[in-house]
Amino acid sequence: MTTRKKIALLGDSAVGKTSLIRRYVFNQFEDSYIATIGTKVTRKELKIKRPHHTVDLTFVIWDLIGREGYQGLHARTFAGVSGALLVADLTRKETLVSLERYWIPLLFKVVDSVPLVFVVNKSDLENEYDFEPEDIVDIALRYNGRVDGILPKGLSTCYSTSAKTGENVEHSFESLGHLLVSSFDLQDPVKELYENLVALGIHRSMDKTTPIGALDTIIVDFCQGFEDSRTAMLILRQEVTRAGLDINNPTKEGILKAIEYLAEAESEYMDEKTVLDNREKRMDWARKVSE
Repeated sequence: MTTRKKIALLGDSAVGKTSLIRRYVFNQFEDSYIATIGTKVTRKELKIKRPHHTVDLTFVIWDLIGREGYQGLHARTFAGVSGALLVADLTRKETLVSLERYWIPLLFKVVDSVPLVFVVNKSDLENEYDFEPEDIVDIALRYNGRVDGILPKGLSTCYSTSAKTGENVEHSFESLGHLLVSSFDLQDPVKELYENLVALGIHRSMDKTTPIGALDTIIVDFCQGFEDSRTAMLILRQEVTRAGLDINNPTKEGILKAIEYLAEAESEYMDEKTVLDNREKRMDWARKVSE
């Protein structure tokens, strides 16, 4: 029997989350940066060898938009997460600071304490380091404590990685797998329902008058029209890209254009009144944006 676990990669834009997933799942590296729009979902099957048995594990890996401020989308994605990889960029110290300032606090607003593996990426750029790889060790100890007897020899809860060379990428995910199968995390539908309600509360408290706040609200609203979040995100990425909207620095004009394209997409499977109501609701949020 295969055990499925939803995990998330968290960290700022351009730290290499998507590249780490590509290296881990497909053994590929692409030396270019494309901002993740919304979330991307990837599956990976692996075997976790424990002392007396082997667990067949399927990771359902969620790659989130790395721009701070999309709290509604982030919180909604956190519901049901069993563990996470926290990713910083060795060439930008601010990405290390933001793990404890933004990502972990928001994650733990939605879920109880879950296993975390910490990754400082881009180790291949040694001449450009903005902090030392060892700086991640104390952070990992604060959130995971001691893991003696849980992780096999040679594995850890923190790593210096390179998506380009593949250094420690496999070990990072393998470590999280061991932590997950040892945590006795049961799939509790009531727990996930509660987490979704918490996420909804965070979403409703967002300041919708900022460009990011308005776009975050529109994204969450659009995704609520789908039973399958992955399908929603595929359509969302297509239409946001078509609108030329920069999700890291969205403009009011770009948001208005994206709303029109989202309405076109919804017209393929929704009745005309619902499409018009959705469009007008989102236009109202966009009109209130102060730039």
